Amino acid sequence: MTKFDLKPIVKTYYDALEEGTILGRKCLRCGHIEFPPFLCCNACGCLDTEWVDLTNMRGVVKQALPTKGAFGDPEFRAKHGDYFAVEVDVPGVDPFNTSLLHVDYDRYADFDKAVSEREIVVKPLVIQDEDVKVVVWEIDGESEFKKIPDLKPVQKAETPAAKPAKAAPQADAADEVAQTVIDCAAGAYGVDAASITLDTDIREDLSNESMKMIVMISEIEDRLQVTIEIQEASLLNTIGEFVAKVKERL
Repeated sequence: MTKFDLKPIVKTYYDALEEGTILGRKCLRCGHIEFPPFLCCNACGCLDTEWVDLTNMRGVVKQALPTKGAFGDPEFRAKHGDYFAVEVDVPGVDPFNTSLLHVDYDRYADFDKAVSEREIVVKPLVIQDEDVKVVVWEIDGESEFKKIPDLKPVQKAETPAAKPAKAAPQADAADEVAQTVIDCAAGAYGVDAASITLDTDIREDLSNESMKMIVMISEIEDRLQVTIEIQEASLLNTIGEFVAKVKERL
């Protein structure tokens, strides 16, 4: 079996990023572009490809996920600011998952809705992450969802501080937990919180879209510091069941 070495392609790609240039590989048979670059064309299998400069490419966001709680990288956020995990579609390129920086995280629900209603055009951005430059994305031009963070250097503590003991729930904590879960559901599903009760069936009364469920449990984790796995969430039907699960974890 013939073996091919990917090292020259990987090296060329990252060397170009150091100079601020974003490269891909274009198939000379069908014109399909591989980004990130790969040895052969994934559309037709042809090995006859060439380098193309993609520095000025533009793409459209197809879907977005929040990145706080179970779905984010706290160290990346501390260094680069809030971001969304997005799928980007560039003409001639297979859709790929990446990070969208310079966003107003508090407007995630509005952003997610906008993605389904109109084209959100994004452009690539080369940043320094650890000891290598990488490609992320930002919204192209002015946007109500764009927010450049004012970042301060991250200082590492010499010795980790002891975590304070978790306080016992207050007597009225159950109501607060229920309201928080309802607020998280309202934001994720884009409805008025007043229309949600403990008996609300999430899939029948709100939506059967799994993406919105993921948003809800991510917000619950972020606000209440309680983790609910996606597989667990798939077995819960009503808001009341989610509240019970959260109280069980507190």
